[in-house]
Amino acid sequence: MSLLLIALRQIIILFFMIFIGFICRRSGRLGLGAKADLTSVLINIVLPCVVLDSFLSEEGSEFSSYIPEIVLQLGIIYLITIVLTALVIRRKTPDAPSEKISVIYSNAGFLGIPLLDALYGPLGRFCAVMAMIAFNVFFWSYGAMLMAGEGGEKTGIKETLRKILTAPLIAVIFSFFLSAFSLRLPSIIMEPVSSIAAMNSPFAMIVTGVTLADSDLSKLFSGRVILDSIHKNVTVPAVLAVIFLLLGFTDDIGISMLTTAACPTAALVPMLAIQYKKDPQLSSGIFAFSTILSALTLPAYIYLIHGLAGI
Repeated sequence: MSLLLIALRQIIILFFMIFIGFICRRSGRLGLGAKADLTSVLINIVLPCVVLDSFLSEEGSEFSSYIPEIVLQLGIIYLITIVLTALVIRRKTPDAPSEKISVIYSNAGFLGIPLLDALYGPLGRFCAVMAMIAFNVFFWSYGAMLMAGEGGEKTGIKETLRKILTAPLIAVIFSFFLSAFSLRLPSIIMEPVSSIAAMNSPFAMIVTGVTLADSDLSKLFSGRVILDSIHKNVTVPAVLAVIFLLLGFTDDIGISMLTTAACPTAALVPMLAIQYKKDPQLSSGIFAFSTILSALTLPAYIYLIHGLAGI
């Protein structure tokens, strides 16, 4: 029951922030250009700080010996999810990339951190941070490449590189460089970076609310939205659970990684659709419906996984 309450609390917080953005746009407090402007601030300023903060945080350094195991499991999760998504979403339409990344990428930070912290304490929180790092690496590389090169106009290599070389991906590369040489940024830099990074969830939710305000709400929860949300919340997590059980990844780390994968669609998916000049209505609908659905599916999934793993 406590897991259900944690999930419900986080979902209510998410939708309250979405409602603020929705009301601000519908009341005219935010103009027509607000969505693009806010998305630009989010992607070019807030998200690079999120990347730096998650990579360079000293939290959980005592769990560094678990990093190889976590990296292996995250790699398996993304590989299986990408292949499975390609199998269940075969459409070659301009919206297909938005559908695919809606199923692949999870809101593991905002929902995953409190859940894993409640389940496993500092180790769970460390796993959630590692999942956030993996998210940033895959989202701003493969996710951006998918949006730039599929379902739309064909572009050359130079143009594709220009589209995917976003500020968050540059931050990922810079963070890898610092980590490789065990370099640290001074606290006078990291403190404002952490403060700006904390704006990520509120900022993304407000932009989502603005997007929903500009959408045709009667078409928001279409059959495709519902089906893709079921794939995100049920199909993919179920397949991953079977694979992890067969591989014997049933310890606290394995369950933590499965929990992050079972979280609903990432709030940044509609932002990426806006960034690449695609219709964000479909991905906004998947995000909203997937998040609502997760109030039931996420606690049930954790309960079942614990039972099957014998924990």
